[in-house]
Amino acid sequence: MIQFHDFGIDIQTYTDRGKGNDFPDVNQCPHCPSRRPLHRHGYYQRYALTAEGEYHLWIARYRCQECRKTVSVLPSFLLPYVQYTRSVIWQAVKAWFETPRQGAKTKQVVFPTKEVILFYVRRFLRNLSRLHHAAARRWGIIGPVGNARTERAVWWMQTLEGRGVGSIIQDLWTNERRHPFSDQISS
Repeated sequence: MIQFHDFGIDIQTYTDRGKGNDFPDVNQCPHCPSRRPLHRHGYYQRYALTAEGEYHLWIARYRCQECRKTVSVLPSFLLPYVQYTRSVIWQAVKAWFETPRQGAKTKQVVFPTKEVILFYVRRFLRNLSRLHHAAARRWGIIGPVGNARTERAVWWMQTLEGRGVGSIIQDLWTNERRHPFSDQISS
């Protein structure tokens, strides 16, 4: 299981500190009813890609002494199972939707590649209806239903940004085990 934590630092500082980051205590197992603090079980290395470069990050792993399951604490600037940082994906997809609809061939893309951006654009579009249901259920946000998919996507991008992309993605991950750029948001 993955939990997010805001370390309050940028990716370069996090990378420089390595295993010396101020990792939080995990005081309750999310897998079982045990209320005992979890034991720091070790670390694993993970890659993160930004326009500035590639980073090798240490991610702390914790283990419940009761059920023996593990929990990883992911910095809030990352997304689970994705190499690009949350801000890279968000800005690229947002720019894609905000570019005047002149056709994909005329859109100038530097980083990530156009193929990567389209991969996440398609995932976001596939997740729109499930995002709509999750947002209505979790926060009482009712988005547009009848508009074209691109118009709905732009509306959701603006709405999520206005409410805080990071906190919404963390909440969706905690409660739905998905995020807007994951394979699919469960309903």
